[in-house]
Amino acid sequence: MEARSIALGPELIGRRLTLRLHDPAGGYRDLVGILETMTTLRKRNGEVVAFNPDEIAIVHPIAEVEHRAGKGAPLSLRIAELEELSTRTWPPHRIEAVGQWRCRVSNGATYRANSVLISGAPPFGEPGVDLDEAIAAVDSIYRSAGLPTVFQLTLPTYQEFNDYLTARGWSEKLGAAFLINDLEATFDIQELAREKKVEITDESEPGDAFLTLHDDHELRPIMVAYPARYISLTHGGKIIATARVAVSESWAVVTRLIVAENHRKQGFARLLMLACMNSAIENGASKMCLQVDQSNPDAQSLYAKLGFRFHHTYHYIQRAESNECAC
Repeated sequence: MEARSIALGPELIGRRLTLRLHDPAGGYRDLVGILETMTTLRKRNGEVVAFNPDEIAIVHPIAEVEHRAGKGAPLSLRIAELEELSTRTWPPHRIEAVGQWRCRVSNGATYRANSVLISGAPPFGEPGVDLDEAIAAVDSIYRSAGLPTVFQLTLPTYQEFNDYLTARGWSEKLGAAFLINDLEATFDIQELAREKKVEITDESEPGDAFLTLHDDHELRPIMVAYPARYISLTHGGKIIATARVAVSESWAVVTRLIVAENHRKQGFARLLMLACMNSAIENGASKMCLQVDQSNPDAQSLYAKLGFRFHHTYHYIQRAESNECAC
C-alpha cells in the first residue's frame, strides 16, 4: 500500500478505500472496502464493519479500475458480489444472520426478499454451527414470521448443498439464470416508440398504474426502500409494460420487467429493455444484470440478442409447498 494519507471526509463516501488503523494491542490492521458512513465500511462479501476514526493512520483511496461485466475476480467472488448487489437493491424488510447465512424476511412477496442467501465457503456456506442445527435455526426464524423456509442456492458454488436438501425431500420451486451485460452507449429509441405508438416514461417512484399492471402494490415497500428508476410504456392511454432499474456503483439491476399479456411478442419487451439500458447509462451504470426464469426461452432469446451473457444460476429450494413463484 502506498504510504500516503489523506483526510477522511464525507466526499469519500461511496469510494473504495484501504484504511490502515492503529491496533490497540499494538501494530496496525487494514480494512478494505466501500466507505458507507464516516464510521463504517462495506467489504466485498457485503459485510459492514465499524471502525474508530481516531484509530486511523492512513486513508488510501483505491483507484477505480472499470472491469467488464463477468471479468476480473474469481467466479465464486463475482457470484457473491452480484447476489449481494441484488439483495442491496431489492432490500427485504429485515435480515437475520445465522453465521454468514442471511435470512431475508419480508411479507412473503417474492422469494428474493423471503429466503436464506447462503454465503461463505462451499459446500454449505458458513453458518457458524452444525449444518442441521443451522437449518433448525433458520426454520425457527421463518416459522415465527409465518413464512415457509426457502434457501437460495447459487450454482455451482453450493451444488452440494442443493443436492443435500433435495435428497431430504426439499423441492426446487424456481430455477433462474443470472445474466450480465456491458453498457456501451445509449440507443435512439424515439423513432421506434413512435412506430409502436407508445410513450416512454422514466420516473423515480412507482405510480399506481405502474403497480397495477402486475398487481405489485404489496411490493411497493421493497421497491422504494432503495432508489430506482421506474420505466413504463403507455399505449392508448394505458400502461402496457413496466420495469424497475436500480443502480449501485457501476451496476444496474433490472427487476419486474413485465409486458401485459395481450401485448407480448410485438417488440414491446425489446423497446422496454432498450429504455432500461438508456436509463441505466444516464444514471452512471456501465454494466447491467438481471435474472430470468430458466423455463422462459423467449425472454432468454431476447436478452441474448441485446448482448446479455450467462453468468451463473441459482435455485430456490423450499421445505413446504407453495404457489408463490417470483424472483
